Amino acid sequence: MSVSPTTGMSMLSLEGTPAMARARGQTHSANTSPSMSGSERHGDANEWEEGEEDEEDDSDQGVVSSPTGLSYDISRLPHKTQQVVRGLYNQISTPGPPQISLELCGIKEEDSAEGGFFYAFQMQEVVPCSIRIGSKNSKTYSTPRCECPDARYRNQRPCKHLIWLFDRISKQTLFDHDPETDLVLTELGYPEQLHDPFDQISRIRLDILADDLHCDIFDPDSDIAPPTRARVREARELVAALAGVQPQEFDNYRPDLGTSHYTSPIRRGDLEATLFSLLLSSHSLAEWIRTELEPSDPAIDPFRSIERRVSRILSELQTYSSSLQNTPATPALSQKEKKTEGPRDVRWAATQIQQCVRKIEMLVSRGSDPLSEQARASAARSLVSILKSVVSRNVDSHGGDTPDDRNLFMRLVGNHDTGFVYGALELLVDQSQFTEELEGIMDLLGRHGAPTSYVSNMRGLISRMRSHKAGYARGPESGRRRSQTPPMDDVQLPPPPPSSSPQFLTPELPSSSRAGRRGSTRGRGSTRGAAAGSKRSVSLGSAQDSPRGSKKKRARGA
Repeated sequence: MSVSPTTGMSMLSLEGTPAMARARGQTHSANTSPSMSGSERHGDANEWEEGEEDEEDDSDQGVVSSPTGLSYDISRLPHKTQQVVRGLYNQISTPGPPQISLELCGIKEEDSAEGGFFYAFQMQEVVPCSIRIGSKNSKTYSTPRCECPDARYRNQRPCKHLIWLFDRISKQTLFDHDPETDLVLTELGYPEQLHDPFDQISRIRLDILADDLHCDIFDPDSDIAPPTRARVREARELVAALAGVQPQEFDNYRPDLGTSHYTSPIRRGDLEATLFSLLLSSHSLAEWIRTELEPSDPAIDPFRSIERRVSRILSELQTYSSSLQNTPATPALSQKEKKTEGPRDVRWAATQIQQCVRKIEMLVSRGSDPLSEQARASAARSLVSILKSVVSRNVDSHGGDTPDDRNLFMRLVGNHDTGFVYGALELLVDQSQFTEELEGIMDLLGRHGAPTSYVSNMRGLISRMRSHKAGYARGPESGRRRSQTPPMDDVQLPPPPPSSSPQFLTPELPSSSRAGRRGSTRGRGSTRGAAAGSKRSVSLGSAQDSPRGSKKKRARGA
């Protein structure tokens, strides 16, 4: 029976390089981040074969020590086996989440009448893999390549890792895609609509895309890879979500998180700080929690995410502009940028911001389900914030125009009326709580010389919002329509459903114990662990059986 390449995709998570994943364990500590995975450095070698003899701390090269404190003489073993042993113990001793964990054990009777009893142990192993996406002129990676065993040894094209990764990339790069329209998946693992994946990534810039992919980014010239600012912020917000913090208090929750340097992920006496550091240490744990939150939760709100991407774009524009004026070594840096991704100038920033606004408009108008009241309020807030950021940046602290900010304003608003932001806000006229903020923006537009039609259209939008507010005030409370969204301060998250008893997640059983389930699909019923990995079952007496029966309760999936 054929197996879908997407089987088990809910167990995947996006991290840095494999070595970076192994090095997680300290919130802001230095993490080793070589640019290649073990499978690439050693050809056909297993990930455990990464140990090198010159890295051994033991004076006797034939002796290795395990994390349990035991020492082993391996001098009589074949050289390749010695590498496996050294690589295993080096990997296990690296600070960070364990790469191997023991999940289940039990005693079971063999099926045959003459058989006896045996002990069975089930382990989970995190197996990192690397994907390379090259430009069209790349000699090696012009076709996206994964280094997983399925792709390298079983000739599976595309493998599940490529499909999973390109799904995430497409979500963040296809700004004009109608959510109700199907994408056409190619044999290379990405949809036709993505065209050239390398080009799509370079247009956005990798570090900005990494924020929305929830992964760290490493510098090939550096030996350290601390968590990005976006991941630090996200970890804090995930903790806030689990703590039940209300939306209006979200941005001010625990500002100390992310500023402390912990020598251990454990922060005694502070469960929230401990969870925060664990989320930074484990991409898989963070991915799991994200998929368990409600869509309305601010921690995973897509409109907040787009708003923050715009803030990042404006910050990058400011940094680029300042470097051109003040940094002597800028020409070399600029040339390097042009050879890779290009400068982060006004033209780039304007294009990216326009695409972000179109993405919000698409989510509001073409979503498969009507937006909730809270989502409509979030969409309007993000649009108003984006417009305010563009307009207010047009004036510096001395009241004069800064060249790049002025040029950005002219490209988005001043040259001609393209409906920037207000076109999307027309779909949200019920969000009357933002009229006063829009009036303040109108004062700035008048000073900056926005096109007459733009000013007129904005005035009309504000007028319709005020009319909607007046109509809402006269109407009875019981007659509130679904589109009439209350102010953000009045929005409350729905309470959790009542439960008579706590529900605990249990480890997933290996496939050998689920032989009778082969015909079932694994949509939302698939199990997600705190670390994405593969299951290994070891039986003392039998290598085929599992420690538990097939009736074991499975955890709820995404």
